[in-house]
Amino acid sequence: MSDIEIESELVTFVEKVRLGAQVWALGADDGGVVVCESNQFETTDVLLVWDSAEKAQSQCKDEWQGYTPTPIALDEFLDEWVEDLNEDQALLGLNWNDENVCLEIEPTGLARALTD
Repeated sequence: MSDIEIESELVTFVEKVRLGAQVWALGADDGGVVVCESNQFETTDVLLVWDSAEKAQSQCKDEWQGYTPTPIALDEFLDEWVEDLNEDQALLGLNWNDENVCLEIEPTGLARALTD
């Protein structure tokens, strides 16, 4: 992704999340969520999140067909999830798509963008 594509993806994601006041993850019946390995850093986990239920639902196939789109309220995400992800040194993957590509961002960076 070019810098312009990254900036555009981040701005679009932030606008949609602010409007809906939630992010979407893929949740399992046992309470777990989809986490994958980073495409950028060898030993880093990435929590995948989407800006809409529809985008999340489109990824409930293949190895993730047993998962369902799970909303996370924006306040809960900012107050709880960001801190936990930072402690775990994990990243967030925004709007994972059918090409297995997403913007990977530090949780505090996304939190700043969402609260500015």
